[in-house]
Amino acid sequence: MRATSLLAVVFSLSPLVAGCRGKVVGVATLHGAGSADVHISPGAKPFMLWADTDGKWVGPGGRNSRFPARYEIDVLSKGAKIGHVSCDTHDSNETICGTETSIGDTHHGDCELRLNCTLPKLPAGDVVLHVTGTPGRGATDIANMSLNIRES
Repeated sequence: MRATSLLAVVFSLSPLVAGCRGKVVGVATLHGAGSADVHISPGAKPFMLWADTDGKWVGPGGRNSRFPARYEIDVLSKGAKIGHVSCDTHDSNETICGTETSIGDTHHGDCELRLNCTLPKLPAGDVVLHVTGTPGRGATDIANMSLNIRES
């Protein structure tokens, strides 16, 4: 009976955890090194950037180890570059994982990491984020390293 109760608590808290991250308003889909564009329309709420990662990596850090990825983001409005942001998963201080395992210095995780970088003030209308993602040293078996844009 105890395991059933614990399972019920986990499933009942799942929507709360997902809600804390904010609604996804755009995704730059990446499955390894590469670039993708995502269109967003600024509203009343500011945006947060989250790395949506699923892969294997080798490196020290134990439980504090994070999938290594870097994102270079050009911000465009009406075809003109209006800003640039650089983000790195190593600077993240908030992580939500579906699964995560570590054996020695080998890690695997399906995690979303809040990135500690902020988009510049965005004008009204269509804004394009041109996202270039680069896996960090030690990253292998990359299934996902997309960038999620969420309302805060």
